[in-house]
Amino acid sequence: MGQTVSYPPHMRQVMDFVEAVNAGTHVLPTGKTKSLCPSIYTDEARLDAEREAILNKAPIIVGHIDDLKTAGDHFAFDYLGQPLLIVRGKDDIIRTFLNVCRHRGVRLCNAEGVTRKPSFVCPYHNWTYGLNGDLINVPLEESFENENVSSRNLAAIPCAVKGGLIFVSLDKEADLNLDSFLGNIAEDLDAFNFEGQVIFDRSVRTKKCNWKLILEAFEDNYHVIRLHKNTLGGLFLDATADIERVGDHMRSLVARSSFEEMRNKPQAAWDERNDTTLAYFLFPNTVIIIHPDYISHLGLYPTSTDETVCIHTCLIDKTPETEKEQAHFERAFAVIDEGVFNAEDFFVCEQAQIGMHSGTNETLPLSTHEVGIQLLHDIFDEHLINYEAT
Repeated sequence: MGQTVSYPPHMRQVMDFVEAVNAGTHVLPTGKTKSLCPSIYTDEARLDAEREAILNKAPIIVGHIDDLKTAGDHFAFDYLGQPLLIVRGKDDIIRTFLNVCRHRGVRLCNAEGVTRKPSFVCPYHNWTYGLNGDLINVPLEESFENENVSSRNLAAIPCAVKGGLIFVSLDKEADLNLDSFLGNIAEDLDAFNFEGQVIFDRSVRTKKCNWKLILEAFEDNYHVIRLHKNTLGGLFLDATADIERVGDHMRSLVARSSFEEMRNKPQAAWDERNDTTLAYFLFPNTVIIIHPDYISHLGLYPTSTDETVCIHTCLIDKTPETEKEQAHFERAFAVIDEGVFNAEDFFVCEQAQIGMHSGTNETLPLSTHEVGIQLLHDIFDEHLINYEAT
């Protein structure tokens, strides 16, 4: 009796997609096509509701374990409306604290990027904290006559790691059950060895548009060969894609030009990373794209209705060992980060934001090829039950 082969969820989706395309039966899960209201990109009350119901409650990715290789490695993270300090302890556990001294509220870490220290010393009065957040020294402690300050450890917030990704929640009571949160996408993270990835490069940009517009750009296969006609558009088939909702997340794939050959080959001869592009929306603000030999991770952090911080991290299987490998990934990152994301995707999102304020469109219709945008807003609407667009 033959042995049953177990495939990760993304591979099962690819197999089902190929079978349906070959049979002429593939359809996108459109449901009832909706139109969107422009005010959801400009209304301050909408952003307040998103922060309260979504961004301040959901697990949010703030980095990768490769950011924090050694005990004492840490970085400040200020893009969620709270000053955060993420650190790897001497026990190898990654923790997150509010980046605030418990004496007079001064920031403990102001450095750019990742730095390493054995402890955190407040520059004001030299209160000192261990890597686990414990207060370990108070100069002239006896002078605090009316209060026992020895228990004023750093304020911790929930933090957990899954698939090499560091998640936090601003909800201090949150139970970060990431297996439940991610569903079967956790299996895909394992299949792509996310935990073993290394950071090749990273960009941080502030763009003048609503955060949802950028999310939508990565859930829309309608634009691929049009907007990107001068860059990567020729690598893809037009409107040949699939999308699947996984809890509050989505997994999508877009057929590359070689897909026509792939679908007529035996499965053993498939090269799904070169013949399709897989992409993930991880609720609420993350996009992951699986390129042929690297991974793009985008975190989108709204600072206002009209402004979003975009952090793009390039993950690769291993540190380049030769100048040729280094040059290859430098070119690849430059093309996707500056030539595609910034010059094309982010550019049209900023142009769309201007249009949202103009009052020209009362509604924004969606085609059946923009079902990913529809599903994205279905997910958000389920969390924003008390908000009504104006």
